[in-house]
Amino acid sequence: MKSGTSPRPLLNHDIFVVISAPAPDIWFWARLNPFASIVYPILAWLMAWAAVWIVADRVVIRWLAYLDRIAAIYAKGRFTVRPKQAETAPMEIRALAHTLNTMADGIVARDVSLRESLAQKDAMMREIHHRVKNNLQVITSLLNMQQRALTDPAARLAMSDTRQRITALSLIYRALYQSPDLRRVDVRQFLEELMAQLSSGDTVRPSRIQTRLQADDLEIDPDKLAPLALFAVEAISNARKHAFGDHGGMIDVRFQVGEEDIVLEIADDGQGEPEVLSSAGVGRTLMSAFARQLRGRAEIGPAPGRGVIARLVFPRPPPDPRVGPADPSVGAGPGVGRI
Repeated sequence: MKSGTSPRPLLNHDIFVVISAPAPDIWFWARLNPFASIVYPILAWLMAWAAVWIVADRVVIRWLAYLDRIAAIYAKGRFTVRPKQAETAPMEIRALAHTLNTMADGIVARDVSLRESLAQKDAMMREIHHRVKNNLQVITSLLNMQQRALTDPAARLAMSDTRQRITALSLIYRALYQSPDLRRVDVRQFLEELMAQLSSGDTVRPSRIQTRLQADDLEIDPDKLAPLALFAVEAISNARKHAFGDHGGMIDVRFQVGEEDIVLEIADDGQGEPEVLSSAGVGRTLMSAFARQLRGRAEIGPAPGRGVIARLVFPRPPPDPRVGPADPSVGAGPGVGRI
């Protein structure tokens, strides 16, 4: 600058300063409060989680719970119920319900086929038992004819004993094909028929011998009925052979079912001695063998009062889980239910 001259201004124009700030909005307080900056994301996450849970419950969980109830019903054997409510469910749930429905139809069809096969098998088994019974009756008739031709009393008695054993087996097969269940036979009814058959078929021993039966209710497996019946035949035959004379007498047959053991007792009121039955012989050997087949024991001793008592004691068989009352809800019914 030269001396004597006046200074010039640096700027020839005015200076303007612009200051801006964001306008306050509804979340303005969250930016001003540091604590709110933490609570806000958590609150948003909770709201999102609640929304997802509500949607998942309405769309997925309740339908899965519904199908779980249907599956539980199928597990109990009731295949007449169908998941009809799943028709309004999402596509994936409908596909799963359709799979359950198809599975139930397949099980019902298989059940019908199995029932038909079992019915055919049952008919065949009954026919087999019937034919075996008829064949045993033919053998009995042949032995009866042979017995009439014999003149030796000892031979006639031996033939009669053999015929009665075969008759007992024949009665077992008759009881099987007449029984509603091929796996079980009513012991009391069988013993009644067996005693009647032994009394009517014995033409050698005194006819004034009477029999009396006291039996508890029990249905037993045929495999256990055979040695039981043959033991009864041997005991009754021995009583008729050795206990009575021409005056006759009474034979008591008692079948008692306990909680652990089953006892068959054949007692007479005659004059026979236990030593006669305890001695070695075919009948005594067979009775011991039949007792071993039942995993039991045979006992022969004096009866209360007079006479001899033969006792068979064997363990009570456990109940068969396959045998039970039929469940009317199992299998296909007359209609299809919905739930």
